Amino acid sequence: MPAVIVKIHPHAVDNEPVRPGILVAVSLSVLFVCTGNVCRSPMAELLFRAWCAPDADVVASSAGTYALTGRGMDGPSLSALRGLGIDGSAHRARQFEPGHATGADLVLTATTEQRDLVITAAPSAFRRVFTLREFARLVPPGTAGADPALTVAGCAARRGTVPPVRPGADDIGDPYGGTTAQARRVAAEIGDAVRVVTAALGCAARPQPSPAERPA
Repeated sequence: MPAVIVKIHPHAVDNEPVRPGILVAVSLSVLFVCTGNVCRSPMAELLFRAWCAPDADVVASSAGTYALTGRGMDGPSLSALRGLGIDGSAHRARQFEPGHATGADLVLTATTEQRDLVITAAPSAFRRVFTLREFARLVPPGTAGADPALTVAGCAARRGTVPPVRPGADDIGDPYGGTTAQARRVAAEIGDAVRVVTAALGCAARPQPSPAERPA
């Protein structure tokens, strides 16, 4: 029986390119974007992966608008993830390219500035690009279990129709070069939003506590 390929994502396994002749079938691809791709976006990617159900037909990847290409995660961010039982040591930063956004079903950035950079680079992806916090804020009530594509479209439709937030409220601060305590706080912020995203996309393994509720 011939294989049915829904979508081929260029970085579907452990942030490594798919080799020629290797087909990876997925129904939903999510891209996380920050600046250097060594703190916020890999934390979001790895939390998302860890909190998705094992049989979820979804793939997550990440990139940076000014990536420290080839670098591993920043030490404090790596420690923050390790405290949550997640090993980020295999991650290597990669530079964002427009094709990453046009090939993704959903793009979630750490800040509005990064969101705007992605949209400028890939305008056709406009309705699928949000900040992580923005998307979590726009998820319509009762969305869990709905078609992910409809959920993304619903969030895009709600953009500009819900009450505005204070400037910067949809941004997640950069812990790069900071302390482990700062990285843990950022991981908690990211984790709270990722919990909403996994539930909204119908791929959550089980309800997840905020990283702030977990022992350090």
